[in-house]
Parts: sequence; structure tokens; C-alpha cells
Amino acid sequence: MSAGARAGRVAAAAVVAAAGLGLGLLWLSGRRPAAVPIVRCPIHGIAYDTELEVCPDCARTSEALKGRES
Repeated sequence: MSAGARAGRVAAAAVVAAAGLGLGLLWLSGRRPAAVPIVRCPIHGIAYDTELEVCPDCARTSEALKGRES
């Protein structure tokens, strides 16, 4: 095996080991992102983020009704 090929394998092994160590430490730290509060629309059954404050289908329906009234 040539010296260049051997150096490439050693470098690749070092990168894999560093990535594995980093992922292992991240997993062991126990940090997890905060869960996004999700609710389900009782009419449409669609799950949506509470930041939207209204079901996307309900919003579309109300916008369509407003357009008819004008």
C-alpha cells in the first residue's frame, strides 16, 4: 500500500471517529429541542401549530365567505 493511500485511510478514519464521538456526546447530553405545541381542528381533524391560532382549512373557508359578502 502506498503512503498516500495509507494517509487517506487514516484521515478518513479520524473523520469518522470524530463524527461518531460528536454524535455520541450530543446524544448523551440529553438536550432535545422544545416540543412545538400542536392542536387538532375539531371540524377538519387537521393538526396545526398553535402559533397559527386557527386551522388552515377554517381560515380558507372564512376567507372564501368574506369574498362572497363583498
